Amino acid sequence: MTGNIIQYKSIFNYNNADVEKESALDDNKGKAGVYCWTNKINGKKYVGSSIDLYRRLMQYYNIKYLIRASKFSLICKALLKYGYSNFQLEILEYCESSEVILREQYYIDLLKPEYNILQVAGSSFGYKHTIESLQKMSEIAKNRSEETIAKLREAALGKTHSEETIAKLREIASNRLKHPVEGKKIEVKDTQTGEIFYYDSLRSAAKSLGTSITPIRYNLDTGKLYKGRYIFTSKN
Repeated sequence: MTGNIIQYKSIFNYNNADVEKESALDDNKGKAGVYCWTNKINGKKYVGSSIDLYRRLMQYYNIKYLIRASKFSLICKALLKYGYSNFQLEILEYCESSEVILREQYYIDLLKPEYNILQVAGSSFGYKHTIESLQKMSEIAKNRSEETIAKLREAALGKTHSEETIAKLREIASNRLKHPVEGKKIEVKDTQTGEIFYYDSLRSAAKSLGTSITPIRYNLDTGKLYKGRYIFTSKN
């Protein structure tokens, strides 16, 4: 991590997650709490929690599970890439089952872990949230969403288009008003085979090609090839 060093005290620190696998599993049987994986090569972290740490760690030490989960989990992908020996595993805190998500959120906010795709806790397996914890997490998510929306709004308001872009947008809008394509015959030419197909409406053409109306409208407006292959022409 860059910047100031964040101070915190973990309950267990397994500096070599490969060599100390058995200790990590034995120490955490029947425990609920928060854990942290740290890549010793690049310093990136992942913070998670579970009401059954032993079971959760067993998943991480299951290669088949890592392969499946790597499709959507950065930490699983990293464990496969770098190997357990290049990771440090820490048990940050033991707590009541009803508090694991709230404590996980505390450490996510503290450590800003790079491997956490979402910076809002709430992915514990088999965990049933209390009404209080659900309300707190909802409030956290709402505040973050409002902040994100505000930033996007500011960016949109501050964005300026070139005169050329504005002219093109106006031309497209004008063409759509003057020449609506829905309900009109559409010619579709396959530039690879030379075949030409005719459809009674834009919707039927979209259905045949397995797409929606929007990309066909765009290609009609711009004259660009659809999927690098098809040319659309509106027929009166």
